[in-house]
Amino acid sequence: MTAAPSNRHASLVQWLERHIGELEALVLDIDGVLLIESRPTRGSRRLLDLVKQHGTPLSLLTNDANHSPREKARTLQASGLKISADEIISSGDGLVEVVERFGVQGELFFVMGDFGNPCFGEKAGLTITRQIRDLPKCSGVIVGEDHYDWEPVINGVVNYFVGWPEGLFVVPNPDEFYPRAGGDIHIGAGGVARFIERVLAAYGIAINPVYLGKPYSPIFEHNHRHLEKRIGKPIERSNILMIGDLPEADIKGANAFGYRSGLLLSGVTRPDRALRASDTPDFLFEAL
Repeated sequence: MTAAPSNRHASLVQWLERHIGELEALVLDIDGVLLIESRPTRGSRRLLDLVKQHGTPLSLLTNDANHSPREKARTLQASGLKISADEIISSGDGLVEVVERFGVQGELFFVMGDFGNPCFGEKAGLTITRQIRDLPKCSGVIVGEDHYDWEPVINGVVNYFVGWPEGLFVVPNPDEFYPRAGGDIHIGAGGVARFIERVLAAYGIAINPVYLGKPYSPIFEHNHRHLEKRIGKPIERSNILMIGDLPEADIKGANAFGYRSGLLLSGVTRPDRALRASDTPDFLFEAL
């Protein structure tokens, strides 16, 4: 099921021109909403101009924890979109809430691959290592992406949890894969984490990954705290609209957190897929 016909609109910008005053903030996904294959989507500049002219606080959520908000902002700026690093919240930022929840400030964590520059782990108050020999001393493992030798690292992490099943297993990006140029895909952190989880389950050891990105709550919790800090007052969640192109990540996460949700059909989700989705958006927009 998807949004009721009365809540289906041809253009997000046209809808916002009439209703933006009802919102305390607007939250946008990046890839599939503002960018497609690193190019700005049609209407993205007009959307950002409208939001900034009205003075509505804006926040961009991404499951890309390979890159820091500063790095992601440079990518957006290179495509002609005027976005500051302060307006971007990554799944990696959700680690702050997890560190506080489990009380592991300052403890040693092993990171698989890239995890932002500057590193999200250090930003959250952890001590970070990428040396396999340090694994026995670690309080947990964080699954980054790219630029690591999968065979020794994955085997090292599996055996770490064989010896210490109570260790934290943190997965910033829950996605199984993400697109690459030319139509290829790359295995994402979520895919690697679930492979490790299945191997350990077959060995008789159960672990429970802590996911940070959409649709899970840490990224939304961090985003909401960041918005309230920027605005300087509490914000009712129902006064925030999130726009995304993935029902399973953007819409499910927004609905669960209490944000209003809008599904955009100009990204990877087409109308037939939207009709099959189990997570119902409040609004459906055919284009920006």
